[in-house]
Amino acid sequence: MGARGWTRMARLAALAVALGALAGAAWAMSLEEEVRTGRRVVEQLRELGLTEDPALRRMGERLKAVVERQDLPWRFWVIEDLKEYNAFAAPGGQVFITRQYFEKLSADEAAFVIGHEMAHVDLRHHARQAERRQRASLGHLLLGVLVGGRGPAWQTAADLGATAYMTRYSRALEREADFAGYRFAEEAGYDARAAVTALSKLDQGGELPVWLGSIFATHPLLSSREDRLAAMGGEEPEEVAPSGPAPEHARNLTRGLKPLEPQAPVAVRILSPEGGRWEDEWRKDFTRHLHVRLRPLGFTIAGDDIMYKPDIGDPREAARSRDARYLLLVTVHRMESEPAGEPALAGTPVRAAVEASAQMLRVEDGELLWEGRFAEEAEGVDFVPASTKMLYTDTRVGALAHQVAAEIALGCARAAGAEPAQAE
Repeated sequence: MGARGWTRMARLAALAVALGALAGAAWAMSLEEEVRTGRRVVEQLRELGLTEDPALRRMGERLKAVVERQDLPWRFWVIEDLKEYNAFAAPGGQVFITRQYFEKLSADEAAFVIGHEMAHVDLRHHARQAERRQRASLGHLLLGVLVGGRGPAWQTAADLGATAYMTRYSRALEREADFAGYRFAEEAGYDARAAVTALSKLDQGGELPVWLGSIFATHPLLSSREDRLAAMGGEEPEEVAPSGPAPEHARNLTRGLKPLEPQAPVAVRILSPEGGRWEDEWRKDFTRHLHVRLRPLGFTIAGDDIMYKPDIGDPREAARSRDARYLLLVTVHRMESEPAGEPALAGTPVRAAVEASAQMLRVEDGELLWEGRFAEEAEGVDFVPASTKMLYTDTRVGALAHQVAAEIALGCARAAGAEPAQAE
């Protein structure tokens, strides 16, 4: 298995770990226990790239206004880096949908899917499944899954069997969630008949791996559900056009450019306002995100082995020694997240700010090709605390850092002569 294969397996294993939080939950959860369980799931799923997409958030606001459990801190997440068609929910009002599935759905279809998953939480299906687990004494039920690798993301086999059981809802519970999700979508102003086409698109998402499929077996035989939902809504709705372009987020900023040809080697150096290396625990992750934004635009990263060093003298000479064509100097003036209120069930109010400037030089003659300054601020509620090392997009400071990295990459590409992509 290649490096990409191992990365994909690690991500799927992390997803199993996250859902494993459900298996250990007591069936008589208090509100605080539900929220804590949901928070653990969000923390475990971070490495799959969670974003609070504005379009999904607006949809969630409409749907949560019609559910019974107004006491929950409902949050709606897009999973960016899991290439499957699926959606699920965790206790405490945490609702997830994969980017691939979300962008495949019209607004009406997505409203039913999200409403269906909200119904599982609203009707306390997780607690009812946990009670079922207790009665069946499944604490020692394990799947014989062998996963190679190292690190905590791989240590999932011990919980996998119980997790699969816990998240496989019975047909009776799925029927309840279908009826409630249909009603939620309708009461929120959507055409709930689109439930039929939403399920059809889920069926087009391809086969999941056997072990992950058992975890995600939350959808009984699609044909019977489609028949039932069609009967609920009268005639099957006509196929509706997508509700609009894919929701805007940081990675979309550079999609309008063709990658450079031939590829251009660039060396990246992150500086403090004083001119030396930026000494912050977020440095490595911010550098990584810059690389992630630059590579799809046709840049290759040169000089990692020396550009990371605390003191390298002249960065341009260091870049020249590694055959870089361009040198990107990024100065981080401010990157911070601070509490803006007392923590609550819904999370902690925060103020975040990212301020950076960038210069792109041609290594051969030192000519300045482009420079820019970026200042982003945001206030809001972080459901889980910001990591001291990783700039996760589920926090305000992480989302701002990703945005700035994308804008810097866009400026570099244009300076290097990248052209607009041809319209399809």
